[in-house]
Amino acid sequence: MTNLFSHLILLILFQFTSTSFFAQEASEYCPGKLSHPPHQDCIPAELSAMFKKQIAENRDALIRSGKLKSNRNALPPMFIWPMRQADGFNYPGFFAISNYVDHDATTNVQDYNCGSRTYDGHDGTDIRIAPFRWNKMANGEVEIVAAADGVIINKADGNFDQSCAWGSGIPWNAVFVEHTDGTVTWYGHMKNGSTTTKDTGDTVAAGEYLGLVGSSGNSTGPHLHLEVYDPLGNLIDPFQGTCNSLNSDTWWLNQSPYFDSGVNRLITATQQWTSPPCPQQSQIFEREDYDQGDPITFSVHFRNDIAANSSQITAFEPDGDTSSILNVLYQAGGFSTNNSIFYNRTIPDDAEQGKWIFEVVYNTTSYGVLIYQEEFWVAEDCQTNIVHEDPLSIDAYYQASNTITSSSVISNNTHIVYDAENIITLLPGFRALVSSKLEIKTAGCN
Repeated sequence: MTNLFSHLILLILFQFTSTSFFAQEASEYCPGKLSHPPHQDCIPAELSAMFKKQIAENRDALIRSGKLKSNRNALPPMFIWPMRQADGFNYPGFFAISNYVDHDATTNVQDYNCGSRTYDGHDGTDIRIAPFRWNKMANGEVEIVAAADGVIINKADGNFDQSCAWGSGIPWNAVFVEHTDGTVTWYGHMKNGSTTTKDTGDTVAAGEYLGLVGSSGNSTGPHLHLEVYDPLGNLIDPFQGTCNSLNSDTWWLNQSPYFDSGVNRLITATQQWTSPPCPQQSQIFEREDYDQGDPITFSVHFRNDIAANSSQITAFEPDGDTSSILNVLYQAGGFSTNNSIFYNRTIPDDAEQGKWIFEVVYNTTSYGVLIYQEEFWVAEDCQTNIVHEDPLSIDAYYQASNTITSSSVISNNTHIVYDAENIITLLPGFRALVSSKLEIKTAGCN
């Protein structure tokens, strides 16, 4: 590895460029909102009053029909997290809290932890999806779920869901749930047409699907607005903290730290992603296989990153050695709800072929050391046709412009990728042993 290491050092000196990028989008903004008290939110006052009136009317009707039997002497519910990733998506993270409830009775702001992560008059918790939130919304990647058992007491759907600005009177898509003690939770800004097929009066269990995250109503991007009222109609902040003036105890089964630091995604791409105007989706250019000499962009997408945290960001060669392609220590300059950084590099012409590991070791004040990894490949040289008969015992990515034919045995703990343009044939005798992995792709040498 000595010659390769020397070559990589030269590449660092003469070829590589490294760039970090900070990105934080507003989740919800309410210009000119200074009336306080009573609490006023970016849900226009007339719409908020309408929802409360509908809830009261629906509640009375459901009680008369026997569908609602709230016990207002029961203990308050304990909430689970009201969002989850949809089936088929399993990123390290997918959200970040952008605004808490405002507890300040003046035109200033104060959240439950005596900080300023809110805006004047905000009555709920805004939980954005990140990164690439318009992509995530379009793909239906994040579901909103009931925070506790209850009965649907109101529902709104059919409204425009790609709002990019605040404006009075814009309707939203939402589901409202009453829990056994009479507490009511509001789940707002849902994607059009995504709300549960259940209707007013139907029961839901904690964790049950209510809808998809969207940007309907007064919103500047896809997020969930969660608003909570106790049985007497008093506003509740489910987060417990020194400056929570509404309730003394947490309403979460497991309350997350104020700085819920983490990494939502690691990405390898052919170039830096685009950030088009709202509500257009980003081009991500994500890719996991590269040839020697190809450009590659590494990006890390943090949530709630703070200056006290630090990250060791590294690329490891297939033999486990640290590569000088990427070996940096990163530290944010200050707090960021959504912080994305990237590093532009070039795969060396003599880079080791096989499975590489892109790793972030994230030292956080809230959780200690968190380790995230993503694999990418430096593929074997492209061939027209590939025939394998001998055992395969080393992780490798094989690409062919025509066919791949194999009767090999993939050894234990070995990861093989076959990528042929036309035909991949597995002949008698081919076997994948315990803990081995075979991936089949049809892009070939493209």
